[in-house]
Amino acid sequence: EEPPPHVKFLFATTEVDKLPVTVLSRTQRFDLRRIPASLLAEHFAKVCRLEGVEAEAEALSIIANAAEGSVRDGLSILDQAIAHADLDGEGKVSAARVRDMLGLADKSAQRRLLGHLLEGDAPALLAAVEEQYALGVEPIAVIRALMDLTHRVTLAQVSGSEPEAPAEDERAALADFAARLGAGELHRLWQLLLKGHDEVRTGPDP
Repeated sequence: EEPPPHVKFLFATTEVDKLPVTVLSRTQRFDLRRIPASLLAEHFAKVCRLEGVEAEAEALSIIANAAEGSVRDGLSILDQAIAHADLDGEGKVSAARVRDMLGLADKSAQRRLLGHLLEGDAPALLAAVEEQYALGVEPIAVIRALMDLTHRVTLAQVSGSEPEAPAEDERAALADFAARLGAGELHRLWQLLLKGHDEVRTGPDP
């Protein structure tokens, strides 16, 4: 029953909660953590320098966030972005091209959407959503963008700053939203967006 001393068994899983206790009690556990987006962006910038590829810092930040902590996934997205840049004939990985490739709303559009929502301006909000849809941004991506923005406004409100907002206009917009909204309002907004996310994801025609 005992294996030879030189034999090592490696068992990798993303669903450790499904493993029986009899297995867990006989193993050494090593958890692989997600890599912070800031470190991923730095790594991708180094890769671009080594490969002689010109890339905007914002573009690499978008790729790092889309990778969700995975270096492999991020490098795959970066490869796609470089290929898109070559197709354009520009050879530069731009934030606009990456957003278009991933079907994401740009940050200024996110802020406009949230502004219309908070002002209760339904016609302007619907027009902004329609504009994003015409640009190829899926409805689920719009909801996720608003959720991400709400989360960042909450961070700005709690800590007084948002480390992932390098641009001055973005920091000012986050500070403005944080000053206009109370903690309770942000919580309710998050719950509404969360409910909307589930409905859009499961709806037959979002």
